Amino acid sequence: MQLAELGTEVLKLNEEDRSDLLGIILDSLSGPDPHDSPDGDSLSEAIQRGNELKSGVVEGIPEEEFMNELRTLRGK
Repeated sequence: MQLAELGTEVLKLNEEDRSDLLGIILDSLSGPDPHDSPDGDSLSEAIQRGNELKSGVVEGIPEEEFMNELRTLRGK
């Protein structure tokens, strides 16, 4: 199966299944995550950001707003 065909089939999956598939693919990649923080510790950064939300240092936004911003950034 060619990559374009595979992409077409993947897009037929529901959002939850696509998310699960993405996790499987990301877990299969070797090397550091290019989106990791400069020190390479994305888990520590995620914990820090969670603590900032809980303490009120930063304010979260509604999921719909986040998704709209993400789509805008991705040009979709």
